[in-house]
Amino acid sequence: MKFASFKSSALKSVGAVSLCVALGAGLVGCGGNGAGGGAVAATVNGQEIMEQTVTDYIANFRTSSSLESDEAWGEWMVANGYTPESVREEVIDYYVNQDLYDQAAKEYNVTVEQADIDAALDETKAMFESDEAFQEALEASSMTEESYIEDVIRPNLLQTKLAEAVAAQDTEGEGDDATLAQAQAMSEQFNGAKRSSHILLTAEEGEDDAALAARAQELLDQINAGEISFEDAASQYSTDTGSAANGGDVGWDALSTFVTEYQDALAGLEKDQIVTAPVKSEYGYHIIKVTDVYEVPEGGITSVDQLPTEFQEYLTYMEQSNASQNFSTWFEEYRNNAEITVNPMPEGLPYDIDLAPYEEAAAQNAEGDAAATEGTEQPSDETMSAEDQAAADAAAADAAADEAAAGEAGADAAAADEAGDAAAADQAADEAAADQTAADQAGADAAADQAAADQAAADQAAEGAEGTQQ
Repeated sequence: MKFASFKSSALKSVGAVSLCVALGAGLVGCGGNGAGGGAVAATVNGQEIMEQTVTDYIANFRTSSSLESDEAWGEWMVANGYTPESVREEVIDYYVNQDLYDQAAKEYNVTVEQADIDAALDETKAMFESDEAFQEALEASSMTEESYIEDVIRPNLLQTKLAEAVAAQDTEGEGDDATLAQAQAMSEQFNGAKRSSHILLTAEEGEDDAALAARAQELLDQINAGEISFEDAASQYSTDTGSAANGGDVGWDALSTFVTEYQDALAGLEKDQIVTAPVKSEYGYHIIKVTDVYEVPEGGITSVDQLPTEFQEYLTYMEQSNASQNFSTWFEEYRNNAEITVNPMPEGLPYDIDLAPYEEAAAQNAEGDAAATEGTEQPSDETMSAEDQAAADAAAADAAADEAAAGEAGADAAAADEAGDAAAADQAADEAAADQTAADQAGADAAADQAAADQAAADQAAEGAEGTQQ
């Protein structure tokens, strides 16, 4: 819900942002379900959503976001591309979804027990330094513990349980068979997978490539001579600080993507073998050791237990991600089959203000900014004297040279930094598979958002893996 996300981001008081993160879905539903007034904003399968409920929600948002004045409210709507009508539409849409979750929960015999609520509340409180800090965060968010339970904990638990019920029905009778089938389908990808560790050496200040290569070879010779263990060498010398802390471990190649030079080197190694010479890539020199090799048993995979732990965790992550997407698809269909009626917006609502003055002010500000930008532009060649033009050309040439030099230095520095975090990103992406929870299934919007966030985090980690990854 876009409007709710603005509400969360607007909370700047002490602890409020932490509270928003801790709650997962953010501050949704804070307006409560009080009816107030007689107008009906919408109906969901005959169940009414009162206009006053929508108005209270928006009023609460304005208060918590310091938008009580019409001027602040109008400027905020214009800046964020809203109108009073679209704000109302999004709030109604939120309540429509909540009603549909409630109705579906009854159909699937899903209930939220007090023990579940107590456990969720304790979990959230544990994220704060003290109960006083938690209470301060609630107050800063214009909430009480009771409203937090009713407006956040209970709906989220209900959606999570509903998602589990839907998933259980869809996979009834499958059990572990579904996971085994997935493992068997991926057996070709898993077969021959290699787990490796590496030591990444990058050039020190003033060190050329030949000197770096010699230093890498010297370290490799010390490892082969038994003067230092591979793990200790990684811990002491590898510039890939993330993997260095784990003896250089960067995980399984079947679950990662390494640069070509690194992957080619793995192909020539068996378990416990180390490369005969350091491997050069664009990020430096790698000393690589294969620590494990997985071979699919004869007769194929007959049990998930035959897989390394990391593969099992990966399959679990895939199942949870698929379940989240399946629930989103299910809820979309469930909503499409519902009878939803949204009534016209009444006149005289307190948040329904004329945006024309604020739109005009925004347009004038934009024109002023454009004019200011134009005013700083250099005169054209036609209006500049020959001397001025020559001076400008010289200055531009100097600036270009400086920028090129800075860019080259920056690129070198970035490559070195990225190389240092490479395998850590790989390992983080692998380990992330084990950390997915039922929060991925916390309702249509929340589940889809969480799944997308997880994927974005994995993508970001993969993009940052420059030491051993492409």
